[in-house]
Amino acid sequence: MRNKKFLALSLALMLILLSVAGCGKKEISEVSETEGSQNDGEADEIATIDKEQYLNLYLLAEPTTLDASKGSDGYSNEVLNNVLEPLTRLEEDENQNNFLAPAGAESWERSEDGTVWTFKIRENTWSDGVKVRAQDYEYGIKRSLAAETAAPYAYLLTPIKNASKVNSGELSVDELGVKSLDDNTLEITLESPTPYFDQLTYQRVMLPQREDIVEAQGDKYGTELDTLVYNGPFTLTTWVHNSELVLTKNDNYWDKDEVKLQSINLKIIQDENAIYNSLSNGSIDQAIANKPEWKDMFMKDENLDHTEITTQQTFFMFFNTQDKVFKNANIRKAFSAAIDREELANVIFHGVNTPAYGWVAPSIIIGDDEYRQVAESPVKKLVEDNKDPKELLIKGLEELGMDTDPSKLTVKISLGSTDQWFRTYGEYLQQMYIKNLGINFQVEQMEWPVFSKDVEKGEFQIGYMAWGAEFNDPISLLSLLKSDASAIGTGWVNERYDELIDLSAKEMDPAKRLEYFKEAEKILLYDEAALAPVVYRRTNVFSYKYVNNLGVTPFGTQGYKYGFTQGR
Repeated sequence: MRNKKFLALSLALMLILLSVAGCGKKEISEVSETEGSQNDGEADEIATIDKEQYLNLYLLAEPTTLDASKGSDGYSNEVLNNVLEPLTRLEEDENQNNFLAPAGAESWERSEDGTVWTFKIRENTWSDGVKVRAQDYEYGIKRSLAAETAAPYAYLLTPIKNASKVNSGELSVDELGVKSLDDNTLEITLESPTPYFDQLTYQRVMLPQREDIVEAQGDKYGTELDTLVYNGPFTLTTWVHNSELVLTKNDNYWDKDEVKLQSINLKIIQDENAIYNSLSNGSIDQAIANKPEWKDMFMKDENLDHTEITTQQTFFMFFNTQDKVFKNANIRKAFSAAIDREELANVIFHGVNTPAYGWVAPSIIIGDDEYRQVAESPVKKLVEDNKDPKELLIKGLEELGMDTDPSKLTVKISLGSTDQWFRTYGEYLQQMYIKNLGINFQVEQMEWPVFSKDVEKGEFQIGYMAWGAEFNDPISLLSLLKSDASAIGTGWVNERYDELIDLSAKEMDPAKRLEYFKEAEKILLYDEAALAPVVYRRTNVFSYKYVNNLGVTPFGTQGYKYGFTQGR
């Protein structure tokens, strides 16, 4: 029987979707219904599971919205993965390898040229008793791409025919290559064969939505409990803003017999020590613990299982390129080159995370190779070529016609959390930039929803986030910085960069794609420095031994569906 632990939580400011693609090598059309089954535990063990089936977990921040089209943070995505049923799910086998499993679609096929995909939608029911139809998936996809929705993840769907023109408002959504042939058949036509399209079928922008509910709720849709309906393993039954969310088993769900958990209680806990104490006293069942003293203590606790996760996530600072100071590339390069990543990884991240000298995180694959092993490290070259980053800063100030005395420049970083860790982080950055650049450096802390809105409006100079690949391909991260992608609010535009990402999206030869990606990453980080990677994330997850069958991989989207407790 599998006994896996699910990485249920992400660090604050993580906009990364926890739903990121895995390493499935099969063609999407080869996956069968039986491959999606999770009946791999011995019957006698399942028979002895705890009578009361619940989990106490936590989120680090309030979900910004549960509107699948408009959300971009990991907190909302964690909830959405459990209350809505995507076309497919990325699940795990007994060896923790990901595979694409049937979910909202019970089967699918693609045309010989790879451009037309046909999904057979299974019989399922919404939480209000209404039949789930192919039209619900069609509407969800079209709404995500409609220009007026302004979905931050719309760029993921650009492989679909006419998606870019629909998203820009040039064409109506009726021209999009998505249509329902009948209530149980969804057809999607692509612009060209796409090497990663199967990995998009479980993304939030392809989740089903009910047109009647969305239109009835208007701007309130996704913001309150009573504005939503669900067709996934669980429903949301409690939402106390900035305090708690409760998920309850959905008895209308097509696969309800596989769902053992009756409820999942998600407390919103931002303070790091409060999280550790909650795990220690048993009030939560699982937590991430990277702080050395707590990690060491938990590793000695015989009641806990420990899993170290290497994630596909990059922590980074990003610049508002529309700002009067940071519109200059040399100034941005100075702020990137001035970061002592080795020291920061050891001092602030306690040696858990590793220095980041590229945008694409380790373990992401190109062809048969790990991308970071075959691509240069643009940030390392930037640092090596600019031993004194202050010279870059002065050059940039001169180009802007500003006073070239760094001590007269005041710059502010915005941090989307008010907890102590971010206070310490901000103080460290302040000291580092005062020392390395000689500037006045201010730190502004705010709650995540406020930070997110300020970034969206362009009311910031420097921001800080973490982001993870949504599927196992460099384009998952590199496409975030295309000019038509609004996920990271840099305001940066580079036509050659856009061209390279577009070329890589259609190219089936891994060697050619690698060259496109290498050039794009150089433009992004060395030539233009639109953002500054800081560290790649590793994390330590501790779960009580009674927690079972929650996925361990950072890519998977099976959520809490197969979880259960035994011996609480």
